[in-house]
Amino acid sequence: MQRCSKVLLPAAVLMLLAFIPAEAAAQAEVSPFIGYLIGSDINPDTAVLPISRSFDSSLTWGVRGGYFFEDAPNVGIEGIFSQSPLTGFSIGTTSLDARATYADLNIVVQSTGPSARFYGTVGMGLTRFRMGASEGGQTHTKLGINYGVGVKVPMWTNPAGRWGMRFDIRDQWLRMDADSSMRSNFREALLLPPNSASSIHNIVTTLAFYFQF
Repeated sequence: MQRCSKVLLPAAVLMLLAFIPAEAAAQAEVSPFIGYLIGSDINPDTAVLPISRSFDSSLTWGVRGGYFFEDAPNVGIEGIFSQSPLTGFSIGTTSLDARATYADLNIVVQSTGPSARFYGTVGMGLTRFRMGASEGGQTHTKLGINYGVGVKVPMWTNPAGRWGMRFDIRDQWLRMDADSSMRSNFREALLLPPNSASSIHNIVTTLAFYFQF
C-alpha cells in the first residue's frame, strides 16, 4: 500500500492540476477550522475474538488552502491539513492514546452568487495514525478518500478581500486491512486477526473562518 500511495497521490495531483485553465484568473482562499471527529467502529471480516474495536471521537483542527477560478468560480482545488490530537483506539476495555493526521487534496464544486455558497467536495490523501509512547509509538499510514458538503456565508468585504464563515461535514474513509501494508506492532495493538479486512469511516464536522484574496 505504501508503494501504491507513492503512485496514486502524485497522479491525483496531476489530475487536479489539469482542471486549472491556462490563462484563468485565480482567487486564493485560506480557511483555518476547528471541529469534531465522530469515530468509527472497526469490524474485521475474519474476527475470531468477541471484542469491540473503535476509533474514538475527538476534537479536530486544521487549515484549508484553496484555489478558485474567477473565470469559472464554481470550480476549485483545495489542500487540507488536519489533526485530531486527543483521540485514541478503544479495544474492548482498553484505551490506547493516539493521534490522527490527515493531508488531502480535493476538487471543490460550489454554487455562485453574492449570498451563501453551497459546495460539494471529494478528494484523496494520506492518513497517519500514531499511538503514544506507552503503546510503543506504533504508526500506520494509509491512502484514503474523503467526500462531503458544506456552505460558505460571506460576512465582510473590504479592499483586501472577503471574510466569511464556513460549515463543513465530510467522511474520512480508509481501509484498515491487516495485511503487509500494516505494521505488525500496530496490528497486534488493535488485536486485528492477520490478513483481516476492515475500514474506518470517520465523520468530521468543522466550523471555520475563510478569507479570500
